[in-house]
Amino acid sequence: MEFGEISSIIISLILGGLLTLLFDNVFVIAFIGFISTYMVRKESKSFIIGVIAALIFAILNFFGGLIMPPNIPPYIAENIGFDFANFIIGFLVTCILAGILGFIGGFIAEKAYKRINPETSADY
Repeated sequence: MEFGEISSIIISLILGGLLTLLFDNVFVIAFIGFISTYMVRKESKSFIIGVIAALIFAILNFFGGLIMPPNIPPYIAENIGFDFANFIIGFLVTCILAGILGFIGGFIAEKAYKRINPETSADY
């Protein structure tokens, strides 16, 4: 089954949302990069699709974490304030790590596609 870029990203985001309930996010982000790259048509198959899907998932996950507060004791929560510099650094580190994991998943998907389908990927 081969999909377009947008369709494969959306399908992998849905699968990633379901897998987040079962597994750790590091595995899920790499899996999203793999699935989104592997499902796209061979003409546009690139690890960049995996990086984009992983970044979108990480950004959605980051802002979802802002909405749901963590379970910490009240005496600690009242002493914690918002620090904008740490917020920006945390966002950038999250995006960098998601990009790296999406690249790894997309790269593995490209190599797996070439190995599984050598006759169709000769000109690819």
